[in-house]
Amino acid sequence: MKTVFVLFDSLNRLALGSYGGTSVATPNFDRFTRKSVTFDKHYVGSLPCMPARRDMHTGRLNFTHRNWGPLEPFDESFARILSNNSVYTHLISDHLHYFENGGWGYANAFDSWDFIRGQEYDALKVMVRPPIERYRDHFDERHYPFHNLPEQGSITRGIQIKTSLKRLRGAITEDALRRRRFSHGKVF
Repeated sequence: MKTVFVLFDSLNRLALGSYGGTSVATPNFDRFTRKSVTFDKHYVGSLPCMPARRDMHTGRLNFTHRNWGPLEPFDESFARILSNNSVYTHLISDHLHYFENGGWGYANAFDSWDFIRGQEYDALKVMVRPPIERYRDHFDERHYPFHNLPEQGSITRGIQIKTSLKRLRGAITEDALRRRRFSHGKVF
């Protein structure tokens, strides 16, 4: 038997076909789901990301007895339990806090691990200006006014280059469009 424990931050389950979502096409998740067991009765008691991970790793509610932090040496993680029973465990993560010093850390519960970074948001990378006209119908004017948009090339990622602050007031930025388009979280 193989166990693959998949955990995503900022992913709205209502966007996934495996949970009945239809607003976003998720063919890779759908294919993965057909070969998997989907747990639909799991509730996390500690909602910030790292305490929630400790809940899932240990089966105990984290915030009832301690603050934010890594696994402690006395915690029994499911990964360590599997490893102690001759099941090889491997962690692949882009989550920096899995590898923080102090306490025991999450990566130490696994037999091996890979830390992969690079796909995260980088405000310094160049972005092609999105075709704002295509998005006009998807935005509420009360939140994203289009009546005073700056000209092409006048802003990049919300940074003013050649436009006065008065003209930018109320303008939608590429970054605002990006956040709005991906409101379902990270859907691959």
